[in-house]
Amino acid sequence: MGKAYRSMRTAPRRYGWGMQSFFDGIDGWDRNDGSLHVYALPDEGVADRLESLSERLDGVPGLPRMPRSWLHFTISRLAQYDDLGQANLTRLADAIGARLSTVGPFDLRVGAPRATDKAVDCTAEPSPEWDALVAAVRGAAVEAFPEDELPAGPHAPHVALAYAVGEVPDADLEARLADAPEVGTVPIRGLHLVSVTMRPEVGTFDWTELANWEF
Repeated sequence: MGKAYRSMRTAPRRYGWGMQSFFDGIDGWDRNDGSLHVYALPDEGVADRLESLSERLDGVPGLPRMPRSWLHFTISRLAQYDDLGQANLTRLADAIGARLSTVGPFDLRVGAPRATDKAVDCTAEPSPEWDALVAAVRGAAVEAFPEDELPAGPHAPHVALAYAVGEVPDADLEARLADAPEVGTVPIRGLHLVSVTMRPEVGTFDWTELANWEF
């Protein structure tokens, strides 16, 4: 049997409980570097809005902001790492490309930042187009590597502005986010296959791009 994977995302938090480290107890990562993911990335206008919202978190202990250049919407984490070899990487990319022939451009409607028990996220309204994109990517991964069990899919389309690296006091977090506006319309016009490095010591993820597709 394959490994059982637990989703890394958690439920919205009630203020007063405090936040705990996002990186404690993450399952399914055999190592911190080279994990294959498929992302949708914000365009410059969306990145501007996300960065402005993120600035509300400046100075909150234990809650480092994600750098603008690494903001992302996770479509799926895959079971493989970037040492799978060129032939396998090509097989995966070809399978994704073939499945995307049925996917077109669409927009997400993304809400205001909210704290969960381990991160500050901006989450989108339900989207059948997003669900179809996730299904296409995950279906391609299963087609390319039928023996490998996929990690859990994303709970919803979302972008994280910050991940907790330890206990985060509630003192003014609620006030900082109380009047935060919605992100608004986020165009989804393509996706990126990336090799991700998780950096728990600084509370961020970064990546190297391996392939990309436009719709």
